[in-house]
Amino acid sequence: MKKSDLTGWQKVCAFTIAQNYKSKGTVIGLVLICTFILLAGPLLSLAGGSKIEEVVEDLGSCKIENFYVLNDTDIPFDEKKFAEENMQYEKVNFVTSVTDEESILGKMENGATKDIFMHIHGKQKIEGEDKEKYRIALFRSKDSEISSMEMESLSDAVKKFFFESRLDKNGMTEDQISLMDSDIYTQTLDAADISEDKDEDFDAVSMTAVIFYSMIVMMIVLVSSQKIAVSLVTEKSSKVIETLLLTVRPLAIITGKIVGTMVVLIVNAALMLFCGIISGVITTVITARKFSSVVAEGLVNIQNAGDGIEIDPETVSSMDIDPFRIIAGIVIIIITTVLAFVFYSIISGITGASCSSMDDLSNASSFIALSSVAGVYLAMGAAIANNPVLTEVSYLFPFSGIYMVPVHFMLGKAGFSDVLILWAELILLTVFLFRFAAKVYHVLVYHNGERLKLKNLLEISKSQKGTV
Repeated sequence: MKKSDLTGWQKVCAFTIAQNYKSKGTVIGLVLICTFILLAGPLLSLAGGSKIEEVVEDLGSCKIENFYVLNDTDIPFDEKKFAEENMQYEKVNFVTSVTDEESILGKMENGATKDIFMHIHGKQKIEGEDKEKYRIALFRSKDSEISSMEMESLSDAVKKFFFESRLDKNGMTEDQISLMDSDIYTQTLDAADISEDKDEDFDAVSMTAVIFYSMIVMMIVLVSSQKIAVSLVTEKSSKVIETLLLTVRPLAIITGKIVGTMVVLIVNAALMLFCGIISGVITTVITARKFSSVVAEGLVNIQNAGDGIEIDPETVSSMDIDPFRIIAGIVIIIITTVLAFVFYSIISGITGASCSSMDDLSNASSFIALSSVAGVYLAMGAAIANNPVLTEVSYLFPFSGIYMVPVHFMLGKAGFSDVLILWAELILLTVFLFRFAAKVYHVLVYHNGERLKLKNLLEISKSQKGTV
């Protein structure tokens, strides 16, 4: 392959970009997608506005009027202390002298009320449990205005308060209770099992990440490859490619097509991202204006209701998040995706040039689809199986490595050496395909007949005398 073989690729690149945006179907499709992205967020915000308002109102206010308490235990339920610790219930009327459960429930069944009845049972055997436990039952009327979300919040508050009341009555700390209630778990292991990684949660994250990333990359590869191949077949049949060959070298056509298609994909992605950002800003403005007063009131009440969310520093440190690895992983994902794009684009360029009609192309392009799908399945299979041998094979096999190595590097399961090996394989294969294309491409672009198969391409390559 000579440097002069690429002469004129810039013209082909510009021509490819211009042809793409001259197509009415392409432009209409892009406009529809961008319009959908722009309007989806704001419309959903407006359509679901009332629901959001109801949720915020539920979080920020208490609809309970009367709170009836029947306590069968010797652990006191101090309603004043409960209201002090849970400020949202400070205006609730607590009735702790209840002795007739049936009359209270009968009153609640006869109509919609804003009353709650709580029955604290003594220790009893719970179905499916080995130990006896206290049971707290909360009741509301069938058509009550008190929402399920508020009932869940009340249930959590009561459970926490009753637990603390037990500690106070017995003069014990939470750590002492936890130590007494701790079960003993025994496990037998083979020596070989000790060194194996049994972190199921991490494997689940790895599997999900590989599947998600694989779907995105496969979509990019298949769409771009098909676009390049179809473009070449169409231009061959319309004699456009013969006009291009008057000013550019044959190999420059495939190079220009690849670069042009990449530019189109980047521009389209940038437009969609821009529309997504605009949509997010508009949605935020609409939500803030429509629910600002409700949200503000709700947040104040929520903050008064408890201690808020606390983040344990030890939990964060145990997650072993390496910012450098995350940043490096993003760069590796971008580079690997570009290399995979170029690799498959050359194959699709040779495939498209070897065909003279769309019927021929549908059969010839099956290799790209099959290799992509096979690579995805191998990557997903290795991620699911969590087998070291299968994982290493998927790393070394480039068709699956492009879907697995970048994600596993970001998650800490693959090393930088695995990334370098994958890049080396993709670069070597790409260089080989470019050199192969340099030998056969000028014959392919003039070919107009039956589809040329791999055997024919190899014969053409052997018959050429040019520099390889």
